[in-house]
Amino acid sequence: MNITQTLEKWGNSQGVRLPKKVVEAARLRENSRLAVSLRGRSIILTPVNDDSNLEMMLAGVTPQAVGGEFNLGPDVGAERID
Repeated sequence: MNITQTLEKWGNSQGVRLPKKVVEAARLRENSRLAVSLRGRSIILTPVNDDSNLEMMLAGVTPQAVGGEFNLGPDVGAERID
């Protein structure tokens, strides 16, 4: 699918509107996050998978980074399971 759009002024920035058929074909929706990259003079928009971001954030969580277990003492009250 090839479509020509015009770069327009939006406040202090520049923007390009994505036609509905492009948004639908890319399976995007309003407020979808997009990564913007450049390859030569080409601008590439890639949907950001938020699940992979969570995996990347949790990759650095190790017992050493967290500091190990935290002992609050013996269980008392309703949280105690016999």
